[in-house]
Amino acid sequence: MPRALAPSSSRRTVAGVDVSSFQGTPSDWSRSAGAFAWAAVKFTELEPDGTRYVNPDAAADWYWLKDNKKGRVAYLFGHPSVSAADTVNFFLAELRAAGLQDTDAVALDLEVSDGTSAAHVASWGADVLSDLHSQIGRTPLLYTFIDFAEAGNCAHLDGYPLWIADPSSSAGKPQVPSPWTSWAIHQYDISGDIDRDVANYVSQSAMFAALGRTAEPTPPKEPTLVNLGGNATAVASARWPDGRMVVAGLGADGYIQSARFDGNAWSDWGNISPTKAKGTPSVIAWIDGNGVLFYIEESGAVAELTTRDHGTSWT
Repeated sequence: MPRALAPSSSRRTVAGVDVSSFQGTPSDWSRSAGAFAWAAVKFTELEPDGTRYVNPDAAADWYWLKDNKKGRVAYLFGHPSVSAADTVNFFLAELRAAGLQDTDAVALDLEVSDGTSAAHVASWGADVLSDLHSQIGRTPLLYTFIDFAEAGNCAHLDGYPLWIADPSSSAGKPQVPSPWTSWAIHQYDISGDIDRDVANYVSQSAMFAALGRTAEPTPPKEPTLVNLGGNATAVASARWPDGRMVVAGLGADGYIQSARFDGNAWSDWGNISPTKAKGTPSVIAWIDGNGVLFYIEESGAVAELTTRDHGTSWT
């Protein structure tokens, strides 16, 4: 998972608002918004029935914020029942058309499951957030609400800055749901014509220094693959943005085994599952060496293993 610059421990916060088509264009909402330093704008929603919704006021909002020297956060509303890649590509196409600057931030609004499991929602969220990060070089925020997060829909996503909806708490003092221990943005008021937020940074510039575009990473050394050895079948693989990789498969002895590429060479194969398995495992990787591997035990139960060190160890 990515680690953005940590939100400030200071009690100072930065006032913001979030808008969608409900608020209309800036001429409709900017006066009632009062004093604020930044705004979040809904851009897209790829719906389960295939509808590709674009906020008709997003571009007007985006341009107005730039002209008035306000910080900008673009967000997409996520549906875990549709393709994560299509969701990201649809959003970024609209955002790039409106203009994406290095100081702009992005966010995923994750608050529905579409009837899928909590594990699926969290995995889908990880895919979207990782794809956003790798495509535009900045750490995305994750917007959600307390009950949804605590139901397991945001498992393992605590490396992404939390934008928490908690209108029951006073501004800047939100409840922080598991798995997070800190917050980046608090949406504290949804009662009026416009939603109001505070960001946990000492200034607008500090906020967008943390959430805007970071320096380009050094391109990873490309491995030369000839024969990795091992005796695994039905393999799956994943790659971290820094170039490290892991391959996992069902070994001849019935256990899941893996090999990892550290940027220079491949490790030997070794068993990583505590129980025997059947079928093909599934591997997901995201920033900072974090990953999840799912496999089916002989009993038919689905087991989950996690890594925080690029596949060196799994628990």
